[in-house]
Amino acid sequence: MSLTGLATGIARRVVPAAVLAGAGFAAAKSLALFTSPDARAGTSRGMTPLYETHTPTTTLQKVFVASGAALLAFGDPTDGTHIAALGDATSNGFFDKMRRQMLSDAVGRRILKERPQVSFSGEQWEALAQLPEGSFGHAYYHQMKRNGISWMTRPAVRFVDNEEDAYMLLRYRQCHDFYHTILDMDISVVEELAIKVVEWRQTGLPVGLIASAFGPLRLPADERARFFAHYLPWALQCGSQSKPLIGVYWEEMMHRSIDDIRKEMGVWLLPERNSVTHAENSTAVC
Repeated sequence: MSLTGLATGIARRVVPAAVLAGAGFAAAKSLALFTSPDARAGTSRGMTPLYETHTPTTTLQKVFVASGAALLAFGDPTDGTHIAALGDATSNGFFDKMRRQMLSDAVGRRILKERPQVSFSGEQWEALAQLPEGSFGHAYYHQMKRNGISWMTRPAVRFVDNEEDAYMLLRYRQCHDFYHTILDMDISVVEELAIKVVEWRQTGLPVGLIASAFGPLRLPADERARFFAHYLPWALQCGSQSKPLIGVYWEEMMHRSIDDIRKEMGVWLLPERNSVTHAENSTAVC
């Protein structure tokens, strides 16, 4: 290999890594330098968090966090913390649609009042495996087992500057795996992108639009073609025409028939969902 070729090869590896590292450093640095004018006064730095996990941030800080998180997520889509930070930093001001959906429905109002969080004891979790085949809980348990993921891995909300909005984002995040089950999607990148499109159409949160706009760039050519030909049109239509998934009390659905729930929600499955995946593209992006 010539010196020019060697230098080019090194640059292709080092430059993207340096950009990602710089973005991550900028995001972390911004957290240390700024506090939010929206937070209440009271601490030694003049600000008090608005809820337990809140990290007060200015608009400028959120821009740094969102930019760094977006680049880091593109570089390593297997790390859900980057997508979570991107969702936190870009969601402020975009909760009206989700709030209207929940307040217009009796179950949604109950969720906002009771504030459930997805949690299972060891005994409760294993009990899902004993539910009848065809039940939602049975399908959820076996899908999680098959894909090697856990309900315990969803990060807390940190950068949303309203307590109720923060809960709605947390609920959206914790219910993400339920959406995989009800839509019969595994965790390949192409299937994760389809879920993100459904979520964006239903909630209007920017993170879904950002992920679905830039995520396909990571797909192999055949996967990308399949996404645009089949997954994207289905996700746009299903997300627009089905009932809001955020308004479902999923914890109370475990014993019910998954087909009955799909009919009630107006959800239909994608026949072409069984994609050809590759090792580097068979992990979740969020």
